[in-house]
Amino acid sequence: MRKFFIKPTYCDPQMIWFDHGKTCVQPDEVVYLSSLENYTEFHLKCGKKVVSSRTLGVHEKQLVEKGHFTRIHRKFMLNMQYLKRIESIGEEHIAHLTTGDKIVVSRRKARTLIHQ
Repeated sequence: MRKFFIKPTYCDPQMIWFDHGKTCVQPDEVVYLSSLENYTEFHLKCGKKVVSSRTLGVHEKQLVEKGHFTRIHRKFMLNMQYLKRIESIGEEHIAHLTTGDKIVVSRRKARTLIHQ
């Protein structure tokens, strides 16, 4: 079984930190983030979920600097490496991910992503 948390001996700025700097995860391991009011749930490639006590907005500022993350909805932020395709069903837009997950995309972001 692959261990997704690392207890580092040094401060690697590329890592995403949890538990007040006690544990961290590689950005490539994060498929998407979802908002849980004042908390954020990280959905990892291995299928595990990790809850952070920070809001999605706080993590957005941190992750945009780290690479492939984009806010696709007020409740979701996606690691674009895992985007397979965007499906439009009437007025609704769904992101299909390489992991098999499906998440909602806002109309405005869907237009941007479809025309890229």
